[in-house]
Amino acid sequence: MRWIGLLLVLVLAGCGVRPTDPVSAGEPPVGAAPGPILVFLQAGKLQPVVRETGRLGTPAEAVALLLAGPTPQEDAAGLSSGLPPGAVGASVGALDQGIVTVNLTAPLGFLPELAKDQIVCTVIAVQAQTGADAANVLVRLVGAPGITQADEYTTTKARPDGTDSERGRSCPLVR
Repeated sequence: MRWIGLLLVLVLAGCGVRPTDPVSAGEPPVGAAPGPILVFLQAGKLQPVVRETGRLGTPAEAVALLLAGPTPQEDAAGLSSGLPPGAVGASVGALDQGIVTVNLTAPLGFLPELAKDQIVCTVIAVQAQTGADAANVLVRLVGAPGITQADEYTTTKARPDGTDSERGRSCPLVR
């Protein structure tokens, strides 16, 4: 009987730790990835791939990697690009009020739609990796200076299968 009483006292006393209010630990870490997500083509469809660089990097660095084309290993895996190697350069602005502007050195009409989608989806994927709400990121592509045409793409309602949404193109999600 004494053992039951002693056990009851120990259970009720716990281990001496008293409850506290929740303590904020700040934002969760972001960018913990082996590298940025680049979007290439496979069998004519957008295909996200993690380019293992050892660090996440920035959207601008990811676009530079994308413009350089697939590595020999990615090429052997059937990945390709609609972007002509060395023919297009880009500068990528910072995320500002939900919009990222990508200024291209080529006219927008020079690029096939899937090539534009590769750039847009790569920017959105890296923004998501760094903690942005990808469903609300708008990417604005602007052609070479003197070209007045500007296209805007959004991924609201992006679906894993890459189908178009009613508000714009969607980007495939990494599985």
